[in-house]
Amino acid sequence: MAEDSKKTTEETLDRYVGNILLPTIVLAFAGIFFVQTFDFPGGGGDVGPAGVPYLWIGFTTLFTIALIIQAIMKKMPPDPVPGKIGFVLLFAGWLVVYLIGIQNAGYYLSTFIFLVVSMYVLGYRRYGVILAVAIGWLVFSYSVFSKFLYIPLPEGPLMRLQVG
Repeated sequence: MAEDSKKTTEETLDRYVGNILLPTIVLAFAGIFFVQTFDFPGGGGDVGPAGVPYLWIGFTTLFTIALIIQAIMKKMPPDPVPGKIGFVLLFAGWLVVYLIGIQNAGYYLSTFIFLVVSMYVLGYRRYGVILAVAIGWLVFSYSVFSKFLYIPLPEGPLMRLQVG
């Protein structure tokens, strides 16, 4: 009977590996970023160039430790049952195609195609909404980056040939 309870405990801990592993990895990156701030130049006043990164690192550390504690105490839902890894890899490949497309066809055309195809592949079939979201995102991106922040988004050689 002791073996059954031990086995049950191990099995339930297995269901929380992802809930523990992901925050632990994020915590490790926070530690690496913290060490990198040692090379920042000293600031003249109370707050130097490392001030904002210290805030981000501090909050990240607090929240990841809270997530790890919750997972160990099993106060959060267990990891979901694994799904189709092939679909995840296919979508990761689609992201690579999108990034290459940004360089060749430009941000606006590539993003429009990426959003429309992604929403369709993920199972969304309301075509009016798909087009509205894609066009809305492009208008938002253009307004914020090009008009408000004066940051041009990549045009790509194909768009430069088209536009002139």
